[in-house]
Amino acid sequence: MIIDGKALARDSSIALKANIKKCSGLTLGIFMIAPTEETKSFVRIKKRKADELGASIVEEELSFETSTEEAANSLRELIKKVDGVVIQQPLPEHIDTEALNALLPKEKDVDALTKESPYMSPVAGAVAEIFSAYNVNPKGMKAVVIGSGALVGRPVAKFLEEQGAQVIVMTKETGIDLEVMKKADIVVSGAGKPGLITKNMLQQSAIVIDAGTSESNGAMVGDVDPECYEHVYLISPVPGGVGPLTVVSLFKNLYKSASCSS
Repeated sequence: MIIDGKALARDSSIALKANIKKCSGLTLGIFMIAPTEETKSFVRIKKRKADELGASIVEEELSFETSTEEAANSLRELIKKVDGVVIQQPLPEHIDTEALNALLPKEKDVDALTKESPYMSPVAGAVAEIFSAYNVNPKGMKAVVIGSGALVGRPVAKFLEEQGAQVIVMTKETGIDLEVMKKADIVVSGAGKPGLITKNMLQQSAIVIDAGTSESNGAMVGDVDPECYEHVYLISPVPGGVGPLTVVSLFKNLYKSASCSS
């Protein structure tokens, strides 16, 4: 089965839109430094969803020449104006990302970039929604998470462990253990490498969540080769799988950040 993330996101958006309507002026801040075209496309998706739900967006875009100190000052000002903040990843290498993350008040950290954030990571929230919709119980399952980044790998591994799965994280440093992969009941990939996962690496009963996005020949693609779509039991495509649900999860966190949600 191919997961229809767009349909699930539409269903989730109905109640969310009604809730956000109660919060007059609910605003998301998006903070960027030298965004790539791929990054800008993600921001456009957030803006479209904000318009659909009745929320507002405040953007702060800085140039590549910006220092960490200058970025910190701009971020502090943005935080004052909004209900929640997204520090759009990735940032240039010369920027101290952790220092900027540390400036986020926990109640406004709607991307759950810090340990203090009270919210579920939007990607983990998307995975949870998929599992609920397709009656997947991870308890006791063998799970492989590819990547250990703050947006996908780390929070998804934590979520799966909390659900009782046996989780193994594979990274660029560890490499991919094919024998372990072939025995995995659940595979979640957030590497951002087109075609990284092929049919011969997966068992037919596997549940595959492709949370890796990158651009290839002008199109948005995932980590999983399309040949896997008809091979495994359940799979999320790119585009149209995890992505739409992740954006909805982000706005759910934004709604929770507002005083009118209580």
